[in-house]
Amino acid sequence: MKETVKNILEKYVKISYESTFIVGFSGGWDSMCLLDIMNKLSKEYGFLLVAAHLNHNWRGKESETEKERCLAFCEENDITFISDTLAEWIKANEAIAREMRYDFFKRCCEEFEADAILTAHTKSDNAETILYRIIKGTGLNGLEGIREIRDLGGFKVIRPILNFSRKDIEEYCIYNELYPNNDSSNLNTKYARNNIRHNIMPAIKIINPNIENSLITLAEIAAGNNKIINELMQNIENQITVGDKWFTQNFLILNSAIKQHFLYKLLLKNGIEPSFSKVQELINFITENQKSKTGKTLSLPNEKRLFVSHRYTYFIDNESRKKIEEEITINGCGEYILDSTIKLILKENKENIEKFPKASGKTAYVDFSGITFPLTLRTRRNGDIIQPFGMQGKMKLKKYFINKNIPEHDRDKIILLCKDKEVLWAIGVGISEKLRALDCPSYKIEMEKIKNAGH
Repeated sequence: MKETVKNILEKYVKISYESTFIVGFSGGWDSMCLLDIMNKLSKEYGFLLVAAHLNHNWRGKESETEKERCLAFCEENDITFISDTLAEWIKANEAIAREMRYDFFKRCCEEFEADAILTAHTKSDNAETILYRIIKGTGLNGLEGIREIRDLGGFKVIRPILNFSRKDIEEYCIYNELYPNNDSSNLNTKYARNNIRHNIMPAIKIINPNIENSLITLAEIAAGNNKIINELMQNIENQITVGDKWFTQNFLILNSAIKQHFLYKLLLKNGIEPSFSKVQELINFITENQKSKTGKTLSLPNEKRLFVSHRYTYFIDNESRKKIEEEITINGCGEYILDSTIKLILKENKENIEKFPKASGKTAYVDFSGITFPLTLRTRRNGDIIQPFGMQGKMKLKKYFINKNIPEHDRDKIILLCKDKEVLWAIGVGISEKLRALDCPSYKIEMEKIKNAGH
């Protein structure tokens, strides 16, 4: 077992005396086995081994006793021990416990600058997880079960004993004279996973004694099929996407299975729990709003929204909607900084211009002869107006943005060069007729993003 654990670790990280590994240590059979194996490896390589114990505080004195036994084992074996205890008011819920546990592991990783977190999931755990997902309803991704490695906010989570059954673990502990904790809550079948372990799996084993291996084989087949699907999907995505956006009409002509898979992946990427009903909700919303010129949005979990217009569809992070409230004064030529993220450069121009920049660009050649300074640089305000390029009359800025098909969620992010309430340049959108220049404009204006501005 030790050699297998070493080989799995070396697939993902370098093992040396400079390494640090955190082991999630409940004191039960699985984690006791893993910690003991890692302790033997640490003696060979000289790396720092840390046992991280989280007391869920569900069973009062029993939980405290288990923590003390974990500490005693670590002290006896010269293993660094760190622990935390959840507050009593935190609900005894499997999902919440898992979230709190990984949050604790992540904090341990940060404190010790660890190379990886190791958890003691086994083949039996994996089989039970796959069966649980089948019962609850899952797609091909869910059928892959517990993966050997995953990312946890920049930290590696590795499961080095995932190929061993619960029987293998028990035999190791007995042979090495280890005395694990026996958590009484593991016998409580009100918890779904315990019910599967103690009632459902034994019943299935009457039909198929080799059910664990059958479920693991199913996971391997699902993983292989997913690789094929992902390669095909990548080709499709390259054809219909531009950055984080995708062409609405191109998406809608895809067959339903591809649309579902496409959105399933995007929900995962945006931190939203995917489900068949949620994916179908998104498809329906895109279909219903595919002809919208300025776009419609659908609120989603995790502070996200889906934007749909006749041209593009994409996810919006609500945090990115933060409006720049600062306003700065432009007195003449020079460089001006707005919100520490935007630089406006205004300088005189003495060259003839054969080809003017596009209206959607960040550079403009203008004539200020009919304009008096000071001007202001800001985002939109109530009552703003503009005289669009090529027009005699003025209109409200809101209507101008609508005519330009600017989505509502983007309008507050557009930087404006203004004279009082009149917009002279909506940067990246269009310029006012009042700044129209002939062959030799008097000024050149450029806007650029400031790199590494901290936003």
